[in-house]
Amino acid sequence: MAQALARQADVSTVGLLPALIWNKLEPRDNSLGLEHELLLWDRKPELWHRWDSWQKLRSYYLNKVARDGMPDAVLVRNLQPVFNYFVRWLRRQNPRPSIVLVLADSGLGQPVSFSRRFRYWFKPMQVLEHDAVHWYDACLGFGIETRRHFEPYGLPWQWMPSAFNFDYEPPAAPQVAGGPIRFGYFGGFAEHMGVTRMVRIFLDSGVSASLRICGFGSQSSTFKELAAKYPNFHFDGLLPKQSDCLDWAQQLDVLINPRLHINGQDNSFPSKVFEFGVTGKAILSTRTGGVDQVLGDDGLYIESENFKESLEQKLREVAAMDRVELKRRGTAIRNRLLKDYNWDAQAGRIIEFLNGVVQKFQRH
Repeated sequence: MAQALARQADVSTVGLLPALIWNKLEPRDNSLGLEHELLLWDRKPELWHRWDSWQKLRSYYLNKVARDGMPDAVLVRNLQPVFNYFVRWLRRQNPRPSIVLVLADSGLGQPVSFSRRFRYWFKPMQVLEHDAVHWYDACLGFGIETRRHFEPYGLPWQWMPSAFNFDYEPPAAPQVAGGPIRFGYFGGFAEHMGVTRMVRIFLDSGVSASLRICGFGSQSSTFKELAAKYPNFHFDGLLPKQSDCLDWAQQLDVLINPRLHINGQDNSFPSKVFEFGVTGKAILSTRTGGVDQVLGDDGLYIESENFKESLEQKLREVAAMDRVELKRRGTAIRNRLLKDYNWDAQAGRIIEFLNGVVQKFQRH
C-alpha cells in the first residue's frame, strides 16, 4: 500500500515491529517496498520500549515538520499502544494534520468486561480500542463492517479491502479435464480461517470430488493423518515460497475460502481472496469482511451463519457444475481484480478520500 501511495503522493513511513521478530529481521527493513525513515520496536519490557518508541516518534515528527513543513495527513495502521499514545499527543497540537486510521485488523465490537476495563486503568500507555478509536478523524477500513464504528459519529469512512500483491499470469489453459471436481485451499490453518472445520465437513459429506490443501499451522499433523486415510483428500504441506501457491493451484478447479464469522474478524478482510483470484480459478467463499463485494456475481458463496449445512450444500452444487462454467467464473474474477483491485487503483481511491478528509478538517 505504501509503495503504491508513494507513486502518487509524497509519503514517508515509520515502522513498528513486534517482539516476535526481534533478532530475526535485523538489519533488514520490513517496509514492504518503501524504506522506513524510522524503525521502532514493541517488545519486552513493554513499558520501557513503548515509552522509548513514543519519544522517538514524537522527536521524528517534530524534526520532520521543522524541516519539511506539516503533512496534510498522518495515516496510522491499527490501534497499537505506541501509535495511540502519539495520536493522543498529536491531537493537542495546534495546528495539526488530519489523523486517519488504517484499520486492517481489530477486536472492535467485541464485548469488554468490567474487569478488563479495570485492569487497563493501571496499564501505562495501554488504552482500550473502543476508547482510542474516537481519537481519529477518519478511517480506511479493510473490513466492510468497520463503518459502524465511524459513520454513526459523523466521521468519514471508506472501505479499502487491500489488493493483490503478485504479478502472476496463469499458464495457458489445457484441454478441460474430466473426472470429479477438484477443490483446494492454500494458506494458514488458524482457527478463524475455518480450514479444519472445512476439511471435516468435506470428508463427512461424501461428495463426489477431491480436496487438496497446502499451508502451515498446528493442524498439519492431523491433515497428514487424514490424507493417509481418505483417498480423495491430499495434503501437500508447506511450499517453499508463498508465490509457489499460485502455480500449485493450477491443478484445481475451485479454491475455498472458509473463513468463519468470528467476533472481530468482520473488522478485517481475508487478503487470501486476492491470491485466490489471480490464479484464475473459481472461488467458493463465505461473505465475511465483504468478500462478496469484491468477487461479485461470479463468486460462489457459503453462508457463515449456517456454515456446516451451507458448505455441504454448496459442495454438492459446485461438484455438479460444468468445468467450463467454473473456468468462466474464475477468469471473470481475475479480470475484475486486475482492473479494480490492483494497488495503483486502490492508491488512487485512497488519495481521493484523503483529499476530502483534509478539506473537511481544514474547514473546521
